[in-house]
This record gives sequence, C-alpha cells and structure tokens, in this order.
Amino acid sequence: MIDIVITACRRHEILEQTLTSFKKNLFKDYPIRMFVNVDPVGPDKDHLECIMDVCHIVFPQIEILFKAPDTPNFSAAFKWTWDNVISEFAFHLEDDWKLLHEVNLQDMIDMLTRHENLALLRLPQFKSTENQMKNWDKFFPWNGEYFECPEELKMSIGFCGHPSLIKGEFVRNIAPYIDITRNPEKQFHHGPKEIMGEVAKWSYGVYGKPNSPPTIQDLGRKWLLATGWQKKGSKAFFMEWEKKGV
Repeated sequence: MIDIVITACRRHEILEQTLTSFKKNLFKDYPIRMFVNVDPVGPDKDHLECIMDVCHIVFPQIEILFKAPDTPNFSAAFKWTWDNVISEFAFHLEDDWKLLHEVNLQDMIDMLTRHENLALLRLPQFKSTENQMKNWDKFFPWNGEYFECPEELKMSIGFCGHPSLIKGEFVRNIAPYIDITRNPEKQFHHGPKEIMGEVAKWSYGVYGKPNSPPTIQDLGRKWLLATGWQKKGSKAFFMEWEKKGV
C-alpha cells in the first residue's frame, strides 16, 4: 500500500491531468489510498465537489480522504497530508504536475527497500547527461542506480516538493515538527532541530537513467497567468495565495 498525499487548489482541469497521467504512467493498479487537502483557491466553478468528483472518477476503487479548510495555508495542507501517512511508502504529489512517460513504480520501491538510508526518490524535472542530473544550478552524479544527492547538498536540496516516492518512516518522523506558519519545504533546509536532525540521517536521490529527458512537467504556471491568482510574497517562502488586484 502507498499513501498518496496531495496538496490541491480548486482547479479541477489541472488536477485531472495530473491524476490521469500518474495513474496511467505510474500507479496503474497498485494498491493505494489518497489524502487530498483542497485549499479554497481558484475559480468558483471549481468547487470542492468538483475536485472530489475528479478524484473519484480517476480512482473509482480507492479510499480517499479529503480536507477542505476555510482559509488557504500551504504549510497546514502539507502537514495534514503527511500526518495521515501510515503505510510503508508515501507519494508526495502537488496537484499541478504531469507525468510525461511511464515510470516503473515497483523498481522505485525495490530501490528504496535495498538502500536502508535512502529516504526518497523524486522524479526529474530536468534532463540527464551520461554522468549527472541537473537540479537547478546543482548536479547529482549517477551512481549506477539513480542520481544521488551529494552529501554536502542534502541539507539544501535533498528534499523538494516535486513528485517523490518517500519512505513512510521519514514522513512520520518529520510530520510532527512541521511549523504551519512557515513554508514547509524551507523547513527541510533550515528548520526546527528535529527536522534538520532527521534530514541529516538520510540520503536522497532522483529516479531516472542517463541521457534521458525530463519525466515531469509543471502545469501550474499557465494556470496562474490565466486566472490571476499568485503566490503571496516571496515565491521561495510561499505560504498563502492571493488574487491580483484584490
């Protein structure tokens, strides 16, 4: 069983693309359950019931638990989904990523199982070369199985919010200490001592092969431009949404 943890907004067309692509190319018929936080951000027509319908249509046979807070808060959404993880593995998935081609989920699981200290494998947004994978302006070397985060970088980019298969133990050890008043991803880089201590214990990787194209595509940027919503304040420290001109 894998617990799928999703932070979402009211944008059902994007969510449908995300869920459909991941079901087709990754989850298939693997046993999963889903925890979905739906923040009240987006067009009125994309109300909660619409989002729930999309989830049940794409995954008609699985258990899905929803939360719909009155006020949007990315950190609270992140923490709530992680608090629910009880399975051996979790899959972290924000609602605006498209999986571009097939990925072998069982291979990812087997890889995490073989490597006791490997916390997660995330899917690549960047293409790889023969020997390395770009991650923003840093590079992860190929170790023969996956692209491994260098030891000196794991406290800064070992974890990010991209789609990732994560050991449930790691999630459960982190979740109680997430501060809902701060950007959750930044807390893996310079957060509470309990989180930083946990991050330091593990290694991190990107799942892929040498000389390969990106595996995931960001769907959210066009939606932001089309709807007038934006991340409030610094995007790097994102916590809340706001409507332009309001």
